[in-house]
Amino acid sequence: MLRPLVVALSLLLLSGCISDAPDIEEVEYTQVTGAVTFKEATLLPPNSRLKIAVLDAKERGAILMRNEFNVGKLPVPFFLSAPTEIVNEDGDYAIWAAIEVNGKTLLQTQAPFTRVINNDVFNAIIEVKPLK
Repeated sequence: MLRPLVVALSLLLLSGCISDAPDIEEVEYTQVTGAVTFKEATLLPPNSRLKIAVLDAKERGAILMRNEFNVGKLPVPFFLSAPTEIVNEDGDYAIWAAIEVNGKTLLQTQAPFTRVINNDVFNAIIEVKPLK
C-alpha cells in the first residue's frame, strides 16, 4: 500500500521538474569530404598521421577546418566541418594535407591546391606527394 503511494508521489514531483526549455538555435555546418590519395594504394609506416585542413589562401595562417588522425594506408577518407557562420564569402579556401611519421613530414599536397567551398566544391580527391 505504501509503495504505490511513494511511486505516485515521485512521479508527481518529477513532473514538476519538466519545464519548457527555450529552443536551442540549430547551427548550420559547412562540410568538406573526400579522400587523400597517393599515386597508388600505399601502406604507410607505423605511427603515420594524416593532418588535413581547409585554409584561406588569402589570409596567411587562417585555418577554417582541420583534423588529424592515425592512418595505416592510402587512400583514406576525410570529413571536415565548421559552422557556416564563420565561412567568409570572399574566402579563397584550399585543402592542404600531409602524412607525418613520428613528427616528420613524409608526403604532402603540392601546388596547385584544390579549391573548395566558395566555388561550390564540397567533395575532393587530394593527392599527396613526397617532399622535394
